[in-house]
Amino acid sequence: MTSKLLATSLVAAIAGTLLAAFPVRADDDAFGDLSDKEQARIDRGEIVVQVEKTSNALKHFRAVGQIKAPASKVYAAFTDYARYPEIFKLKETHILSRKGNVLNVRAVLGLPWPIGDRWVTNATTLSPETLSFSYRRVEGTVLEYEGTIEVVPKGPRLSQVYYAAKGDPGIPLLPTWLLNRFQESLLPDSIQRVRDYLGSER
Repeated sequence: MTSKLLATSLVAAIAGTLLAAFPVRADDDAFGDLSDKEQARIDRGEIVVQVEKTSNALKHFRAVGQIKAPASKVYAAFTDYARYPEIFKLKETHILSRKGNVLNVRAVLGLPWPIGDRWVTNATTLSPETLSFSYRRVEGTVLEYEGTIEVVPKGPRLSQVYYAAKGDPGIPLLPTWLLNRFQESLLPDSIQRVRDYLGSER
């Protein structure tokens, strides 16, 4: 394997793991409303990816997709931190502290040599009444994480997930254009993993 191919494979592994595990949703204005065509694709079972409207070099990307399960069950999967290793393929996760709906959650990403494990602690505020949560990065070798995720009921057994992300794993000399490319291509995997976990047929 050439050094260029090795670097590309490592970036893919990092980006895919980070984006699947830690959703970040920018303001709705950053993406705009879904078009009729986009919603039609989502209704057919596709996962649509939108790019943040910003001049910033590192973009937020939002994935929107449906899961054939009650919204409460989908939300429970996204907030079941003890099962994150199973759902999102993390090395380990721990709830360090909890006070009401405010949690500090530490996650470890097992990544291949020469990168090695990366970790992050997020302060997370759960809002189960709106099937959403927000968080911000507190510390860790992962440099940047903050945002929200939202699950919207579309029927008794159908949910629409709004899942956006911007990730900076803190890898020196990692070009922004490459990280953006992997974010866009790998972000739908996060919704697909919850579909698979819940046994959805979509």
